[in-house]
Amino acid sequence: MLRTFNMGVGLILVISPGTVEAVVNHLGAFGLKSYVIGEIVEGNKQVVFQREIVWD
Repeated sequence: MLRTFNMGVGLILVISPGTVEAVVNHLGAFGLKSYVIGEIVEGNKQVVFQREIVWD
């Protein structure tokens, strides 16, 4: 299904790991759901999917 339909995430924020909890809580205070969907790490410039996408 993900390959057939555009199931984009819509909007992303790139933030430092130390601010994740504060940002998630801040967005939640406005009724916005947010999810950590990945991390940027040093490497050989490839995308690695490690888990399934779970939609609430």
